[in-house]
Amino acid sequence: MRRERAGSGGRTRFRSAEALALGISVFLFFLFFRADGSGAREPVSGGEVFEEKRCSGCHTLGRGRFVGPDLLGVGRRYSRDEIVKWAKDPGLVYEERGKKPVNAGYPPMPPMNLSSEEAAAVADYLLDYSVPPGLSEKGTISGLIKNATTGGHEAGQEVVLVSYMGDRPVGGSSTDSDSGGRFLFSDLEWDRSYELSLLYEGVMYVSGKMVFSPEEDEIALDLPVYDTTDSDAGVSLPVLNVIVYPNDEATAVNLTFLYDFRNSSDTVFVGKRAGSTRRTLEFSVPEYVEEVIFSGGVDPAETEREGKKVYYSGPFLPGPKRVALSYSVGVSKLGRKFPVGLDYEAGDFTLFVRRTDLGIEFEGGDFVREDVVIHGERFARYEKSAVRPSEAGFLTVSRPFAETAAGTYLPVGLFVAAVAAGIVFVLFGRKRNSRKTA
Repeated sequence: MRRERAGSGGRTRFRSAEALALGISVFLFFLFFRADGSGAREPVSGGEVFEEKRCSGCHTLGRGRFVGPDLLGVGRRYSRDEIVKWAKDPGLVYEERGKKPVNAGYPPMPPMNLSSEEAAAVADYLLDYSVPPGLSEKGTISGLIKNATTGGHEAGQEVVLVSYMGDRPVGGSSTDSDSGGRFLFSDLEWDRSYELSLLYEGVMYVSGKMVFSPEEDEIALDLPVYDTTDSDAGVSLPVLNVIVYPNDEATAVNLTFLYDFRNSSDTVFVGKRAGSTRRTLEFSVPEYVEEVIFSGGVDPAETEREGKKVYYSGPFLPGPKRVALSYSVGVSKLGRKFPVGLDYEAGDFTLFVRRTDLGIEFEGGDFVREDVVIHGERFARYEKSAVRPSEAGFLTVSRPFAETAAGTYLPVGLFVAAVAAGIVFVLFGRKRNSRKTA
């Protein structure tokens, strides 16, 4: 059986940073950056849940062991209730059995975050499953390399196939596209995942990992490629969300910038030449910030820092590019005003300031302010459309008076100052009177 899959386009590989994200970057990234369309479709069958929740990334059905055990005939080993429990919360199974993993030779099963209905649907699917007739013994992956800029097909392009067992590469091969831009890999084993890549005009395109579902033996997909340009005429910033999140100890303020860029052209923007390198995107950060964390959208290895700027040198393909950037600033370094850096005109600019006793206010022209509650946290939300870089505004940060060292010692200081002033006044008055008497 054959399934058509859309190619994922090109991307540069991303290494996630682990320092400074504080969980808020990922949380707010998905909260405010919603995918286009009306939302995710709810799976309607156990087979769809099995695919959409990526169960087939670890388990086969009648095709031998993979990362996890083959699940064909799993009903002979477990009851329906036990299968539901495995699908919904494998941690409970490990706790009840007192060992992890249960099946020797396999890694522990991670939490799948299935609802009760989804877990039940998967259990019924596994219990009722039988191997469809006519499936081949091995699989094929085929596709077409199409130039999405010109509309033509790209012949003679090397396509590289890498196979993985889990996250470990276990083999690879390559082939060239024919005169019609088509390529084919055959005799592929079921018990692994596969990833395609090709280099076109200096830009690496990667398909993302693919596995054969229990009911397919052919995967067909297109790999779109684009011509390149050094013009940023198509680059815009339709949406920018900024989250200002002071920590509970009131010692630092964490800022997360959630950029929703877009390349509206039909070419890959490869950046403007700056010496021996190219610069695709730029981000303003305070000069005294020591660590800038990218937790989405760009590879930190493709960034460079110069004073108050961080430059990204990776390619920007047509379509959206969502970037999450975070840094932390100690309260003592904020001063009276702290600029909110903006390098592009933002179509819709929203700034969220977590309300605490620290006393953070935003000064930024005619922004509309509203108090909101998000997941139990109080925020002041500031909104404005068509914001130019010069209108990004400033944050003013101040500690509550009673919590500062000055607030603690000010009454004593005032008393000492008053006594000293009285002594000076008395001494000065005596000296002046003695002069008059003389």
